[in-house]
Amino acid sequence: MLDRLVRAVSTFRAGPRAIAQWSLFATSVRRTGLGTKDGETGNAYAPVSLTEGLSARYLLVWDDGRVSRGALERRQAGDGAPAALDNALAAAFDDPDSAQVQGPAPFPDVDLFDARVADLAEQGVHELAPRLAAVRAAVRAGGFRTWSGSWSAASAETQVRTSAGLEVCGRGTSFGWHVTLDGVLGDGFAGRTLDADDAFHARLDRLARTAAFLRVPADRPRAGALRVVLHPRVVEEYVLGTLLHNLEGAAVWNGESRFGRERFGSDEPVLRDDLTLRIDPLEPLRAGSYRFTSEGVPAERCTLVDRGRLRTPVLDLKYARRLGLRPTAIPAADDTVWLEGPPTIAEEVAWREADGGVLVLSVLGAHTQDLGSGDFSLSAPQALRLGARGPLGAVRGTLSGNLFETLSQPDLHLVRFEGQHTPGLLSSIRFDPI
Repeated sequence: MLDRLVRAVSTFRAGPRAIAQWSLFATSVRRTGLGTKDGETGNAYAPVSLTEGLSARYLLVWDDGRVSRGALERRQAGDGAPAALDNALAAAFDDPDSAQVQGPAPFPDVDLFDARVADLAEQGVHELAPRLAAVRAAVRAGGFRTWSGSWSAASAETQVRTSAGLEVCGRGTSFGWHVTLDGVLGDGFAGRTLDADDAFHARLDRLARTAAFLRVPADRPRAGALRVVLHPRVVEEYVLGTLLHNLEGAAVWNGESRFGRERFGSDEPVLRDDLTLRIDPLEPLRAGSYRFTSEGVPAERCTLVDRGRLRTPVLDLKYARRLGLRPTAIPAADDTVWLEGPPTIAEEVAWREADGGVLVLSVLGAHTQDLGSGDFSLSAPQALRLGARGPLGAVRGTLSGNLFETLSQPDLHLVRFEGQHTPGLLSSIRFDPI
């Protein structure tokens, strides 16, 4: 897959300039996709698609020490390589910490491939017919006006080769689906294998039941601090998103993180002292699992926050060197990121704890918040008023507070939601109904 590009890089000359070191990462993908828009499957706005692609990323260290980074499409990785390398030289820059090329290393065995998904990617979408029928039946039974969705299956081969003698390759699959009812609430699945049929039907049933509550208005709660349950989708989008931003090596180095370099390895807690955040890319057949990064770093488990205390930022080779630490696992998907702490409580327990409060199903504005400080003011257009036995009906409002203070509260609970990898959170948060 990389042979022609390797030859081009190894022999390239432009006047006095040559490439002293290099690292290449290539991916070849075959993907089948199917969409549904406003209840119509495979129409012009959501067509059946079958695509093949080859792309490559490069790191070039020139003989004068400057560095080039970039990406190449199929043509540029073949006959167009000399012109692409000329352009890379023209864009070279000084960055000694980026001038790192991985050598040979042992790589873990991680199960990333499912033959059923590979067949689906090769043969089209006919096997999805029973699931499409199940969604249509759920839409009719629930009285929903319409639905939209997407389905995809892909098979890929990846390879990393470097001038230092590293050559590693692998193959993997990916499968995913997402369904939205009435354009209001959606759910889905992503992994390297198909979800089981019973898990699919259970997830679809939960989605339909929850979406039905959004059609029933409920009395607005009082404004102020309430017991609020954040759905796992909100935890992934805002809570984990904020934590991982502050743990990025680039953010730590550039002063854009709440945490300075000196706080990593300290015994000073930054969250409640029973909360742990870790990454495990060695989990089999998860969307975020892998054997090696695009830089050729072997996958390994990594604890970022251990019982409230910072252990390491998320580090690629560049920022590992700058911060004087080892490179770490990179979070590739939420299903390999683990937020852990005290024993989780079940949903029905959370409803009793949050009687009179709200369940927040989604938020708007997560990416506009001050991630470094943790201060937030988020619109909650889809929330449910809670009673002791569960949801009562729909409310809307605004959530506000400080995430790090929320994650340090003594009354914080992790909530186990059926079918969800990430836990929900039960805490006291200001909610202003609108």
